[in-house]
Amino acid sequence: MRRITTEKTERQDMLDWMVPPPYVNDRELHQSETENVLFSDWPGAAIGSGRLTVKEENLLFRQLHFSAYKLSELYQASEKRLTDYRKREYSKWTQRYHLVRARIIEANQGLVFDLIGRSRFTSLDREEMTSEGMMALLRAADSFNPWKGYRFSTYACNAIIRSFSRAALQDSKRRDKEIANYEEDFDRVDNTEARRSDQHGLYIERLSRIMDTEKAELTDIEKTVLSKRFPKDEDRNRQTLEDIGRKLQISKERVRQIQISAIGKLREALQADPVLQ
Repeated sequence: MRRITTEKTERQDMLDWMVPPPYVNDRELHQSETENVLFSDWPGAAIGSGRLTVKEENLLFRQLHFSAYKLSELYQASEKRLTDYRKREYSKWTQRYHLVRARIIEANQGLVFDLIGRSRFTSLDREEMTSEGMMALLRAADSFNPWKGYRFSTYACNAIIRSFSRAALQDSKRRDKEIANYEEDFDRVDNTEARRSDQHGLYIERLSRIMDTEKAELTDIEKTVLSKRFPKDEDRNRQTLEDIGRKLQISKERVRQIQISAIGKLREALQADPVLQ
């Protein structure tokens, strides 16, 4: 009786260790030829370094989710009967999963440092942002759907910026709860200003992203008017509606209408932005 109990305990310990990672349950995973298609060139891009091509990235993510899918299948089968064969298979797919995942993270970790360099979340230090950003990158790799057809960098950047925003908000709340002595009023003002600064930084970050990816679908003349009315370079002076109209050979009123239209499109794009929801 004691031996049976010990075996059950060891089996449960093994199953606890074998808990599989998450995966996107696309129908390709269930097709009989998928394993041969995805791993015909194994390890391929999984043992490289540096940036990934679009094709390599798509393959790696499909390999990642297929490996997690196989681990899930083996785990469910092992709950009924944990055989040596299933242990070996679980070990094989675990190694593949982690090798692919590490390659994906290595190729994209530069996104974290790039966004830290461009971030306007002044209340967070670089070490904290690095930690939050890397965790967000890992979560994004686990949940990214390669079958939807868009790049991982776009998906990951949104996740990283959201993590910065949440961290800034939590830091602001933590400051609000701190007990101050003779400088309590000053701390309250500082916390309010920090929240405003973080919120402003987030909107600037997303607006820049929208402009770069042309999510607002601005026309060429709308881009021209905005660039002259609100130049990115702080050393450049803003041009008046009349000056812009003279150069474009249109009326001052027409320039004003174009500006209003462009700002309206940007506002709609910001309202639809998933990071700001």
